[in-house]
Amino acid sequence: MITSNPHLRRQQQRILRAVVVSSRCRKKKYRPCNNQIIVRRTLSSSTDSNASEKTARTAGDDTLTVDGEAASDDCGIAAQVIKPRPIFPWRSSPYPLPRLVMPKRSTSKDDSDDNESNATTTDEEEYYDSDYFTKGGPLGPGWFSPMEPWFRGALYAYSMHIVLGVGLLQIVLPWKRKGWEENMEWCFCEAFLRGVNGMIYDTYMINECDDSDRNESVQSDESFDLVLDFDHTIRKHKEDSITSGKDDKHSMLDKNEEHCMLQYNLRQLYQSAREHSLPSDVNIVLRTEPIRAEIESMFPVFGLSRKLVSDHPNMRHSYRNLAKTIQRKQKEKQLEGKNQKLNFLEIATIITKGLDDLMQSSVQLSDDGSGLITVIAQVSIHCREVFCVKDVVTGEILQGYEDTNPRDVTHLVRFEIVVRGSPELGLDIGRWQISDWDDLLDGNVWFI
Repeated sequence: MITSNPHLRRQQQRILRAVVVSSRCRKKKYRPCNNQIIVRRTLSSSTDSNASEKTARTAGDDTLTVDGEAASDDCGIAAQVIKPRPIFPWRSSPYPLPRLVMPKRSTSKDDSDDNESNATTTDEEEYYDSDYFTKGGPLGPGWFSPMEPWFRGALYAYSMHIVLGVGLLQIVLPWKRKGWEENMEWCFCEAFLRGVNGMIYDTYMINECDDSDRNESVQSDESFDLVLDFDHTIRKHKEDSITSGKDDKHSMLDKNEEHCMLQYNLRQLYQSAREHSLPSDVNIVLRTEPIRAEIESMFPVFGLSRKLVSDHPNMRHSYRNLAKTIQRKQKEKQLEGKNQKLNFLEIATIITKGLDDLMQSSVQLSDDGSGLITVIAQVSIHCREVFCVKDVVTGEILQGYEDTNPRDVTHLVRFEIVVRGSPELGLDIGRWQISDWDDLLDGNVWFI
């Protein structure tokens, strides 16, 4: 029951917020450790006592518990959990990423009528605060919402038909779509394995093998049986000898960025882990065999490519500016009269004009005068996998599992391809490139 006493009411609200924060931390599986805590002390001007009290109270309310003991509200210190840097960034889990799973609304009710309204509000907030809604769902980071299924289907059909040249009937009719879609999914599987294999050898085994050793780690045949088998011990004391050949190799990859299987930022993630996260000699075991794949989403980014945005940073927020234009038009419409809103035709007209302007800009800014469209695909690859990173000296399991039993795991791989088009040359379809997997780079977004 909510009391009429203001002091007790504030205490009840504080307890309720603490319960909500604690439940969300448990949901995200945060495990605070003494060596993983960063303490942030809030500083405020001594000339403004009201602002100082407000800042201290906010810091106290947001403080998490450490080692089972709650931090004092009076100290004004907030603790934040910092995840340790992995030696080999990899997600080996049987569950899909949370943003791919649409949450279910909670139907539980409290006995108290007064608390029932608060619980309903909390459930509603948690529902829309889930990764499915905040991280774009199947469309991924860069989208403000997962959108409706029909809209995702329209983006998929447009990407396959207009951009990649697949016939409309082959997309619409299920019995015609099944064959080429399965072939495409298995091609994504092979690209994923070869991308992982190339990353391992270019980052962790450079100067320790030749090209024949690289290719032997991925085995394939005409029946699409694909297996990646890697078992290698990385020596800490060989870091200096590896560094000499590493710079030449990486500089060559950087000059041919569009032809690399892995995008630059993803390569840098593993290079940084190799250089800064290796405490001693470690043994890395990674055996993975794709069982099946599923295309989660595919959508076009009109008028932009990663290289174009890198060369012309002012183009990066083109889609954000388009959204602001729609919001501005919406406000202007509301000022004209009560409850006036843009209709579907008006919104479509604004979007069409904005996309046309983007395509014209890409023609003017691109090196060859072609219009640019980047297609981004996200594919769930289901595998049987063994993964383990072990300290050779101590025998400690740093990542993965100690046993060698294969587990069912799911990897979400993000691909992108640039399509250039001009009236004279037609469509020029580029090469697929892996820009992220398992959201290790939060989608490696560049267009928003």
